[in-house]
Amino acid sequence: MPDEVFGRVRDVMTAQQISGKSLVLLGMPGYLALLANENKRAAIVALREWIDSASGQEAVCFLRSDDDTELILKDVFANPRYRQGKQLLEIDAEKIVSHVTSEEEERIAGRTEVMLVGNDLAPFIPELFDTFQKYLRYTEEHPNDNSIRRIVVASEGRELAGLSAEVRQVVCLRDFARVFFDVEDAELSEDALRWMCEWGKGGSGKTLSETLKTQFFPEGEVSKRVLQVFDGCKRTEREALFWLVKRVASKGSYLEYVTRQEGILVNNFRSAYVAGAAEWIDESLAFAGERRDAIREANVIMSDTDIRQFITRCEGESTSRVAPWLNCGTDTERAELLRRCAVDGLVSNSVKDVYPEAAAYLNSDPVFDNLALEDYFREYRELKMASRVTPEFYVKAQQVVPLNSVQSRDVMVQRYVSDNVCALLVVDAMGAEWLPMLVALARERNIGVDSIGVGEVNLPTTTRFNNIHWPDVARRLQDIKRFDNIAHNGIEAHEKRRAEENLAGALDVIGGEVLPRVADGLMRFERVIVTGDHGSSRLSVLAWQAEPRLARTLSCDFGAEIADWRYRERAAQGLCPPELEETLDGRYWVVRGYNRLPKKGGGQGFELHGGASLEERLVPVVIFSRTGQFMPKTKTGGKRLQIVEKDDFDL
Repeated sequence: MPDEVFGRVRDVMTAQQISGKSLVLLGMPGYLALLANENKRAAIVALREWIDSASGQEAVCFLRSDDDTELILKDVFANPRYRQGKQLLEIDAEKIVSHVTSEEEERIAGRTEVMLVGNDLAPFIPELFDTFQKYLRYTEEHPNDNSIRRIVVASEGRELAGLSAEVRQVVCLRDFARVFFDVEDAELSEDALRWMCEWGKGGSGKTLSETLKTQFFPEGEVSKRVLQVFDGCKRTEREALFWLVKRVASKGSYLEYVTRQEGILVNNFRSAYVAGAAEWIDESLAFAGERRDAIREANVIMSDTDIRQFITRCEGESTSRVAPWLNCGTDTERAELLRRCAVDGLVSNSVKDVYPEAAAYLNSDPVFDNLALEDYFREYRELKMASRVTPEFYVKAQQVVPLNSVQSRDVMVQRYVSDNVCALLVVDAMGAEWLPMLVALARERNIGVDSIGVGEVNLPTTTRFNNIHWPDVARRLQDIKRFDNIAHNGIEAHEKRRAEENLAGALDVIGGEVLPRVADGLMRFERVIVTGDHGSSRLSVLAWQAEPRLARTLSCDFGAEIADWRYRERAAQGLCPPELEETLDGRYWVVRGYNRLPKKGGGQGFELHGGASLEERLVPVVIFSRTGQFMPKTKTGGKRLQIVEKDDFDL
C-alpha cells in the first residue's frame, strides 16, 4: 500500500516539476497514524527513497514524531547526511502552540476510527463526520490533537490491509448503524437499518432515538399512543418503532414491562401487549390502566381478536383478578364480565369498577316512591345481572301486585297532551327496572330532570294493548324499539347469541339511544316525557331454564287455543284461576309471576312480556327539561317521599 501511495506522489511531483511549481505534501502524519508499524516502516522507507530520487525538486513534508514513528525515523534515516543536509529537520513539540482547548483535552482518549462505507451507504453519512481528506488536513493543522476522529472512506465494502490494529474499520451496514447511530439489534432487517440510518443523517446533532421519537411521537405520550402509531406503520417502520420503544419506554411502565420480556419481537409485540397481559394480571393495576389507554387510543376494534385471546387464556382465573383488565369497554369484554357474574352468582365491585353501565343499572339511589317497589326492583336487577332466579323471588313475583298509589301510565301522560312545549318519547319494552339507570346517567350527563315516577300499563302487557294516545305527531319523538327487539330476537335478529351478549346489548340502550334522543328533543322542546309502552321480564325466562325448573306450565281447558306464553282469552266457562289475573274488561286472563301457558311452537326469546309481573306492568314516567334539577329522595322516618302522590301535581 505505501508503494502505491508514493507512486502517486512521484507522479504528482513529476507534473509539478514540469510546471515549475513547488510542492507541500500534507497529511502524512494522519496517514502514518492509520498504519500498522510494519506498513508505517514501509511508508517511511518509501519516503526516504522518494527523497533520494527527488534531487532538484522542491518539496516539503511534515511528520509527527510519536514514539513508534520516532524510532522508525531514526532507523530509516540513520545516515547523518539527512540531518546535515537539512533534508530531515526536527521541531521541538513544546514550542508548538496547541489549538486544543482544555475541554477538548478531557475527551482525548481512544483511537482513530476509519469507516469504509460502500457507495450505496454514502448518502447516510452525517455531515459531522470527516472524509479522509478532511482528516489528513486536520492532523496536519493540529499535530498535538490525539482525540478520537471518525473518518469515512468510500470503498467497495472491504477492509483495507495493513492498517493499525488500533484502527477500527467498519465495512458493513450493521457495523455502520452501530457505530454511527448506536443501533445494535440483530432482529432488525437491513431494510429497517437503512431506513433508520436515513433518518439518523437528518438528526441535526440529535441521537437517533431523539430523532425517531420526534418522528413517531411528535406530541409525546409514547405509552398512550404506541399501539396507534404501531398500527399506522408499515413493516420497515414497525421494526424501527419497536427498536425505539424498547429504548424510550418509561421506567416502570407496562410498555417497558412487555418489551423486556424474552421472546417479544416486532411480529408478536401487539399480541403480547394485549393478550399477553394474561401472564401479568397480578402486576400493578396501573398497568391495566396504561394498557386500556393505549388500546382505546388505537381504536379498540383493532384489538378485539387479542382481547378474545386474553379472555380465553384467563378463563380459569377469578373475576377479581381478571376484571380490572377487561376495562376497554368492548362488547366482548362486557359480555365476558356478565358471563362471570352468572358463574359467580353476583356482581362484584371489581365488575362495577370497569363496567359503568352495570354499575348504573344496579345504582341504589332511591328513585321509587315506595319501599316495597324499591326492594323488589333492586333484587330483580341483581338477579337479572347474575342470570339466576331464587325460589323465594319466584314466589314473590307471583304474589306481589301494584300498590294503589301507583297511577295509570296513560293518566300521567295525558296531562301533557296539550302542552305545546312538551314532546313524548316512547321506549318499547322499557320497564321500571330501568328507572334507576335512566336517572343516574341523566345526572351524569347534566340532563335536567323535573320529576320521576312509575306508571301502570294496561294488561296484557304488549304494544297491542298499550298504544299511547298523543295526537300531535310533530311533538312525538321517534319510538325506540331496541329493548323490545332484544327481548324477542336478541341483539341480532335471526342469529343466536349468548345470554350475556344480549344483556350487554340491553345495558347500552339507555346511554346509547334513550338519553341521546332526549338531549336532541330538548333542543327543540322545553320538556320531554319518557315512558314505556310496557316492560318485559328476564326472570320469567330464567325461571323456566332453572335446574330444577321453577316455572310451570299452567293447565288450560281442553281445546283452548293459546296464542301467547303470558296471556289468553278468558275461558267460555268458569272463573279466572288464582294463577292468572283478569283484565278490567274481562276479555283476557294474564299470567301472574313466572309461570306460562301451553303455547305451541315458537321460541321464547331473551325476555318475555304480556304477563302481570311488576317488571312487565310498571314503566318509568320521567319528565326531562332544560332547567330541571331533580334531587333523589331521602329516607324520612322509615318512609320515602312520594313523587307521584296525586293527580293534580304541578311540574
